[in-house]
Amino acid sequence: MKKPSAAPASVTIKHVAQHAGVSFGTVSRVLNNAANVDPALRQRVTQAMAELGYKPNPVAQSLRSRQSRVIGVLMPDIQNPLTAAAVTGLEPVLARAGYTLFLANSHSDRQRESDILEQFKRRHVDGLLAMVADDNDETTRAQLRDFSVPMVMMERVIDLDVDCVLTNQYEGTYRATRYLLGLGHRRIALITVPAITHSGRERVRGFESAFADVGAEVPRDLIHSQGRQHPYGRDAAYASLIGRAPATAIVVSGGHLAGVIEAVRLLNLSIRQDLSLVTLGDTELAALIEPPITAIRYDWPATGRCAAELLLEHLAGRQGPSRQRTIVSHEFIIRGSCAPPACPAARAG
Repeated sequence: MKKPSAAPASVTIKHVAQHAGVSFGTVSRVLNNAANVDPALRQRVTQAMAELGYKPNPVAQSLRSRQSRVIGVLMPDIQNPLTAAAVTGLEPVLARAGYTLFLANSHSDRQRESDILEQFKRRHVDGLLAMVADDNDETTRAQLRDFSVPMVMMERVIDLDVDCVLTNQYEGTYRATRYLLGLGHRRIALITVPAITHSGRERVRGFESAFADVGAEVPRDLIHSQGRQHPYGRDAAYASLIGRAPATAIVVSGGHLAGVIEAVRLLNLSIRQDLSLVTLGDTELAALIEPPITAIRYDWPATGRCAAELLLEHLAGRQGPSRQRTIVSHEFIIRGSCAPPACPAARAG
């Protein structure tokens, strides 16, 4: 390699090539992460870039490679701490590979979601990571089918040849419900996201299976799976905790937990003494409230990392179209929020 000299005012690929003693094309292949570059040459080029202080121009790279180096990330509710954790997991994986995120929040609104996908197409994103509002919606499927870039679904199973990365919501909800049934509870409420998503459907299925396996009747009047936001969790909990046969326990999704706690306080009830509580998805709130809430802890950062890694495999052409399902593991964290039902009559069933 040539002896380092003063860097030009504006360092270009041509300067890097001259400094490294290689061709312009070799530098270009290194910048585009081409596989057919000798490791020694790659080292010379990267060393020359470092010595000259060369910074690739992403716009110029996009024009040359016809790649935007941007990944569209579609989320239904970025304020949900569990969804945010997934983004935290995927972002560094993509950044290390030289990609930038175009993160958009649909607020689970189908029209907004459609508009976002159109924006992604107009901006020529190289790939898509998505958690769609309704994975059974034919319009959504049609729009994604027309989206000719590699994509991976998170927490959604859609009828397309795409991979998906899932947390085991069925098993998690089953374990939480069986735990409460084992304590003697029968009036157990389930408050979760709508069943128009894979997560919602699997939670209801796990809840019902737990009751079936102990020979108990499912309290269908206590299944609430129609809303996503804080007010829905509060109202569903409030409705479950009043009346002639109130719930003695609640299994709640992490995004609804704050609403449930608000309802408990409005009714002047005590967690553990009056109501047992398990959250599907561990959050800071669950760990810090008194008493701390028993939780099914899903590894949401791992979900994001896995989805990003799968997408990069497709972008590199190392994996063909498939319907691979990757299931991320979970833990059952027992804390102080559960006890046998306070009223002996509530144990009947």
